[in-house]
Amino acid sequence: MNVRPADAEKPAAEWRRWLWRTIGRPLFPLTPHNAYAMRRFLLRLGGAKLARTAKFRRTVRLDRPWNVRADDLAMLGDGVVVCAVAPIRIGKRCVISQYTKLLTCVRDHRAVGFPLHAAPITIEADCWIATDTLVMPGASLRRGSVVGARGMVQGEIPPWTVAVGEPAVPRHRRELAAPE
Repeated sequence: MNVRPADAEKPAAEWRRWLWRTIGRPLFPLTPHNAYAMRRFLLRLGGAKLARTAKFRRTVRLDRPWNVRADDLAMLGDGVVVCAVAPIRIGKRCVISQYTKLLTCVRDHRAVGFPLHAAPITIEADCWIATDTLVMPGASLRRGSVVGARGMVQGEIPPWTVAVGEPAVPRHRRELAAPE
């Protein structure tokens, strides 16, 4: 089963999809190292809703920008893979570290024909997803949460907690140090 966005039949959606696949996706990795504004332009061309200060590294691989929203100072590092069959929301001041995978769809191995299961991902403000983490469909990282390197997020990570492991489970509260 091929899942398409809800607005797939609208001419504007088809045009946006064509622009991304023919212009945006091929040019994205060719942009200069610090050309964040140029990459934001290309992603917006494909329908992404990005704040003026959102930063995507040129090695980010993104299949459906029209399902991505990133707020102020959101940062996606090198090698991040974004599979956005369903919406992905990235809050203010979030860091998605290198080689992380945000997957909004998986195949159901328990059903005949392996149907596609898709669900949105929500990453609230002030979160940090460390290196090489896998974020599964339907995951919610509440405000201020941190996921340790090589974790796997399923379900919800409570606010202001540090979670580690596969699956990621909260280990302790995240407390910010007072400025000196």
